[in-house]
Amino acid sequence: MTERYANRRSALFEELPESVGTVYVAPSETLRYLSGLSMHQSERPTLLVLSRAEGPAVVLPELETDRVADVLGDDVPFYTYGDATDPTQAAREAFERLADGRELSGDAAVEYRSTRVLEYNLLTDHHDPESIQDLEPAAAALRARKDESERESMRKAARITDHVLQETFEEIEVGWSERDVERAIEKRVIDSDADTYSGGIVTVGERTAFPHANTGHTEIERGDLVMIDFGVRVDGYFSDITRTVAVGDPGEECRQIYEVVREAARAGREAVAEGVQYQELDRAAREVVDDAGYGDYFPHRLGHGLGLEGHEPPYLVDGNEATLDVGNAFTVEPGVYVDGVGGVRVEDDVLLTEDGAEVLTETPRELRIL
Repeated sequence: MTERYANRRSALFEELPESVGTVYVAPSETLRYLSGLSMHQSERPTLLVLSRAEGPAVVLPELETDRVADVLGDDVPFYTYGDATDPTQAAREAFERLADGRELSGDAAVEYRSTRVLEYNLLTDHHDPESIQDLEPAAAALRARKDESERESMRKAARITDHVLQETFEEIEVGWSERDVERAIEKRVIDSDADTYSGGIVTVGERTAFPHANTGHTEIERGDLVMIDFGVRVDGYFSDITRTVAVGDPGEECRQIYEVVREAARAGREAVAEGVQYQELDRAAREVVDDAGYGDYFPHRLGHGLGLEGHEPPYLVDGNEATLDVGNAFTVEPGVYVDGVGGVRVEDDVLLTEDGAEVLTETPRELRIL
């Protein structure tokens, strides 16, 4: 394992209570963050085992050893198991071999959100379930502080997203369906330097009033709003942007809604500063929407953390008294959604650097009429 990941693992224990002596990490983005290892969850349990007293070890399927060794190196002990009718029982036997050879001291920590019962049950013969703590607060605190390498990956992802979106705008026309728009985006992402298309939502006309609808087959008519929400991944790191455009004149009410949302987004971005509570960003944007009379039509938080996941802590929502720190990356995405009329969302990716707020996404925010 490289020094970068070793430093992250050491920092993780500094974030955890002293009582936690052993950490178990199932396949997840936190596993990738702490080791560089990217694995999907399957019927075969896998655990990275970290300890204050000893170096890392891995419980894993035998057929994964070559791939995992390529990332973790040969100095990390593997406790492997072969395929069996019951892979969970085979994994338990491998875990018992690990427990026989290592001191599983202190309380344990696992990430509640990513650890399945399959992995969790491996631990309970050696740790009192009452003493097993949630790893996520400590892992999230580390992951929220992006280093320069992570920042560069996110900048590149944002640049690609902007370019794809601008080119797609030039192609959209009356008669295109929501799926046509998304397909055009996907094709451009494939031809870009992004690792993958990370998914998206395209809605048209009155369906823009649904904040999180599935992309469908509704066709664009003259005067329709078109809401496009998508991102890409670069080196594992996400971008996430939303722009709402019009194909022809959308009418006075939609224009009014658009300007309210654009101003709310500006207020949210301008509130970004080190030491400011996350809830204050939400409040700054929401005040604009409330004052315009659309408060009941802004049903979601202002934004979410961004990094190895498209949605990760911290969350920009009322009640989150945590404060912004250098290295934090997140979205600012107010929206107003009026049934029978339409909706508008404007979303940007923001990074807090030593020099202040850096808005990564640069696609113009003024209403664009195609």
